[in-house]
Amino acid sequence: MKKTVIVSLLIIISEILASKSFAQTIPYGTSIDTVTVLPNDTAYEIYYFKPTNYDSTSSPILWGIHGLGMNGGSVIGDLQAIAESRKAMIVAPTMHTSWGYGFESFYSNPNCYNVTWLTIIFKQLYRHVLLRENRGTIYSYFIGFSAGGQFISRFMLIRQIIPDSIPIKMAVSSSAYFYTFGIDTINDVNMPWPCGLSSGLLQSICDTDTSTSYFCDEQVKMYYNENYGVCVGNADTTGAPSIWPCMQPQGANRYERAKNFYHFSDSDAVVRGTTLKWQYGEVPGVAHNQNLMYNTILAGDSMPLAERLLFETPYHTVPSLAPLASFMADTTIVTLPSASVQFYNGSINASSYLWDFGDTTTSTAFNILHTYLYADTFTVMLTAISGTGCENKLTKYKYIIVKNGISVNELSFHSSNLQIYPNPSNGQLTIKTTNEPIESIEIYNCTGNKTDEIIVKGNISSYIYNSKNMN
Repeated sequence: MKKTVIVSLLIIISEILASKSFAQTIPYGTSIDTVTVLPNDTAYEIYYFKPTNYDSTSSPILWGIHGLGMNGGSVIGDLQAIAESRKAMIVAPTMHTSWGYGFESFYSNPNCYNVTWLTIIFKQLYRHVLLRENRGTIYSYFIGFSAGGQFISRFMLIRQIIPDSIPIKMAVSSSAYFYTFGIDTINDVNMPWPCGLSSGLLQSICDTDTSTSYFCDEQVKMYYNENYGVCVGNADTTGAPSIWPCMQPQGANRYERAKNFYHFSDSDAVVRGTTLKWQYGEVPGVAHNQNLMYNTILAGDSMPLAERLLFETPYHTVPSLAPLASFMADTTIVTLPSASVQFYNGSINASSYLWDFGDTTTSTAFNILHTYLYADTFTVMLTAISGTGCENKLTKYKYIIVKNGISVNELSFHSSNLQIYPNPSNGQLTIKTTNEPIESIEIYNCTGNKTDEIIVKGNISSYIYNSKNMN
């Protein structure tokens, strides 16, 4: 019988990984690094600016999202004055393609739009900064210009479905080409994604963190209650033709689209029974110019409008209205014949639930003890449903491993058939077996708590484990 290997490691150096002490602190001034992120081990270039007055315990991140034909470096100079004024570190990632923030943000598969930039990748960029700065959390402010402004519009909507854990205090779309309206149609014009939420195109949103949902009324209301603002120059009236029919009802140019987006959302919020909490600002006489949009001080003011919107808008808590599925298991590896797993439901804002354990059985219980009857690797799904029918589904792929007890080898750190190097590690380990392919890897700390688990795809006997892979 062919054997696979489950590598269970009690690694002392996991304490080093957890401590983040190996990371080099981001230097003062301007710098660049490259971050390799999942799911495809793709390298992203990140530009930084850390002012000399930066406080390593309290200063925030100012995320700069660039526009078409630009890169992260093109943001630094235009935001530097605001960063110095607010003791904030600029973090400016570079999109991979000219329309990266528009179309790298999601891709179609049979069931959903898989969000990358907007969720798992951005979470990893944020955690990379935490790692380098040796901080547990950093308040964040986002501003995006042109295509970057489009990104901000979608980001603030999609995070109502797929929480990203980034503590955003304020986000501003500046001079966006167009926006994502929280509606299916405007004036009888269909509004498919990314113009709107027409189900004709957007069936659901997925994340490689496996959260899936349809947009519901509750999520749009949460969007309208976000800490978000729209800013545009009132001379930005040329060079932005409607390339899709769904852009036409938004307006003839960037200035009209910004105004119409804000005013429509303000009216729609009332229809939905809530109040729009967004900010809106216009920069007089400015056309499509990032530097002027970020640095123009309005008459009678003492700071640029962009800085005021970002840092002087009082923060408010966004109400939690929509269902959000969440669950965990007491163990993820069991052995026949006693292959029982206790599933714990951590969902919120839901009144009913549907479990799918991956073995053709389902349940509507809240918490449940489920027994598997045969060996395999199982994907588990939980759907949380609100009283109004809004659904959110969490899928954990290959989450439960059921062993026969005789078909799987377990290798310890001291096995002669297992190599782990280098040690000490700078955050990356190579795990290699000599005889059998690796099926999964578990990382345990010194107290015996599992800190990470990786399901290894393919018939391979060597795997590179990187602490940055942890979500």
